[in-house]
Amino acid sequence: MSKQQSPTTRHVFDNGITLLVQENHFNQTVAISGRLKAGSMYDPHHCYGLTAAVANMLTKGTENRTWEDIAEATESVGASLNALGSTETVSIEGRLLSKDFDRVLDVLNDILRAPNFPQEDIEKYRHQVHSWLKAWEDETDDVADRLLREAVYPNEHPYHWRVQGTEESVTRIERDALVDFHASYYRPDSLILAIVGDVDTHAVIEKIDAAMGDWKVDGEKPSFAIPPVEYGEKQVLVKPMMDKSQANIELGHKGIARTNPDFYTINLMNAVLGGSAGIARLFGRVRDIQGLAYSVWSSFTPSMGEGLFHASAGVNPANVDKAINSILHEIELMKFDGITEEEFSDAQNLIVGNFALALETNRGLAAVLLTAELYGLGLDYLEKHESIYRDLTRVQVNAAAQKYLHPDLCSIAIAGPYHRT
Repeated sequence: MSKQQSPTTRHVFDNGITLLVQENHFNQTVAISGRLKAGSMYDPHHCYGLTAAVANMLTKGTENRTWEDIAEATESVGASLNALGSTETVSIEGRLLSKDFDRVLDVLNDILRAPNFPQEDIEKYRHQVHSWLKAWEDETDDVADRLLREAVYPNEHPYHWRVQGTEESVTRIERDALVDFHASYYRPDSLILAIVGDVDTHAVIEKIDAAMGDWKVDGEKPSFAIPPVEYGEKQVLVKPMMDKSQANIELGHKGIARTNPDFYTINLMNAVLGGSAGIARLFGRVRDIQGLAYSVWSSFTPSMGEGLFHASAGVNPANVDKAINSILHEIELMKFDGITEEEFSDAQNLIVGNFALALETNRGLAAVLLTAELYGLGLDYLEKHESIYRDLTRVQVNAAAQKYLHPDLCSIAIAGPYHRT
């Protein structure tokens, strides 16, 4: 793991804010990263996209600052502060010099607690989302991704929908809904903050207590659970886009939750299947040897719920059917034959090495700390990460492949200049 000057400190304030602090005095910079459990999983069914709208509005103005004031307070000292809604959480990301910590913390406290949702900015955001959705519907990879998620997850499941919602749902979002959502879900006991860099731990705790310690909310903390799904029957969905030169393929089925004990064996297996160009079979065989794809990869999406397993490829339209058959064949080989000892060793080294490199930056370390906290992995996750993967066996990995790979249940989504025969 990366060199550290001191261990990570975890502190929970009286109002429920969870703080993770890691000192790193190699340079005078600080990363502030946060996760607020206020993602689109809480969107009302008639109002998909509400969460993303609330997160976007945080920096558009507060009861104390205009958006120009917010931008000036951060950008004038070279700092950045942004918020982004996702399915499960709202992400907060800040980068700054250590001397500007107090200034950025003051802005962060203000945007989290006192956004005023200017009506004109709501309208601007609505038009922006409409433009995004139209643009995505003109991209073969975005269309294929949407089709596969709609096939794998039922209509009422949060993974079925784009975080930004639909044109119809975004049109229905009114200011009162944003205000009500913020009042219900933006609460201190749902907030995790990770601060890494040139800071003093005790001073950070005192400063956050002074800034946010009086943040109180009424009512019980909302439950935080993603509903399970069943493996569905195989579907084939095609969106002909005849003006495009490339077709995109997405195929897959439901995966596993990040908290599943088999996550590590599955992650290692997927590195061999399609997770890394250097050792991945899909890249080496489907792309390089067979020449059936411009790009190809696979992923088990780490999520609170059963995130998506999918393999993706960009292909010449003439090779769509061959590429699909080749990808499915590789998944079958992985399921029934497993990986070799050499692949097992290579994947271990790759995962351990990439993790160590991620810890070399303040932002990367903060992201790992947030992951450990969000999924209950423990403060010692950084230290035990390598041993987790070194202690796995090839037998365990191959057993996980047999358990969680289902090529016969893979739904297939195709977008591009293709007609199904």
